[in-house]
Amino acid sequence: MTRLFVHGFGVCAVGDGEPFAVGLTELPDVPIKEYASPAVRRRYGRVAKLMYVAAMRALHDAGVADPSDVAVIAGTAMGDLRSSLELVSQIHATRGARLSPALVPNSVHNASAGHLTIGLKNRAPSVTVSQGWLSTEAAIAAARDVLYLSGLDHALVVVGDEVDATWLDRLREKGAAALAAQLEAEGFQEGAVALALGREPGGRVLGEIAASVERANDVPARARAIVERLQAESGARPDIRLRSGAGGERLGAVVGGEIAGPGQGTSQVGALLELIRCLRGEGSADALILGAELDELGWIHYRR
Repeated sequence: MTRLFVHGFGVCAVGDGEPFAVGLTELPDVPIKEYASPAVRRRYGRVAKLMYVAAMRALHDAGVADPSDVAVIAGTAMGDLRSSLELVSQIHATRGARLSPALVPNSVHNASAGHLTIGLKNRAPSVTVSQGWLSTEAAIAAARDVLYLSGLDHALVVVGDEVDATWLDRLREKGAAALAAQLEAEGFQEGAVALALGREPGGRVLGEIAASVERANDVPARARAIVERLQAESGARPDIRLRSGAGGERLGAVVGGEIAGPGQGTSQVGALLELIRCLRGEGSADALILGAELDELGWIHYRR
């Protein structure tokens, strides 16, 4: 199993340092002003701001002075939804006669990575991964592949999704109150988390990490096999955390473990907030985070 070394992390998310809220929850403030000039940040959508702040904090935490040759891997399930919804609204209202030019580039999922790499003056490969609620696991796995294919030593993985509380109001206005209630019950919590990773253990090392998204005919059986393999490698069973909102509940009866965080909206961020606890020394020294979507199993294994 190929592992990467964690050199630093950054967080800009609901649930970091405070309890998760109930229902759709936005961060009261995104401190983008501390990291980007007005001329630059005016082009950013909200999820791009969240990811930019988390990325800059991770680079600072890892002591990266020159991020120009650091591979950038972004992961998001939903992208910049506000820009996408506003673009659709403008098309509907004007039949395409008047569209904001800023909304078009921000409506694609790789916009956040584009803004980030431009801000970093980055010349290294950049990849955006969007694999539903398992985009976090897929982004970490992609970072491993990018580093070994490119020959680079360091990668920045930044994952996140945003929340807009007006989604519920819009749905209710359109007569979809039942759908609004279902969405509210899923408990979306917005934010972004970034990891500074490397192929080698040189410098500051907070632990080792591996991740994957695997398709399986029998997802629970595959999850059990992964737990058994990790246990055989280390001689001890890892501390298992199950992804709420990303199918972790259906793995509980097979592999045990505790729910790591509420709500589907925590899917990108919640998967890593449990890891952040470990990196801070507040969680297990050997943690396995499991989630599933349809016939895919996503997992993250951290070892201090």
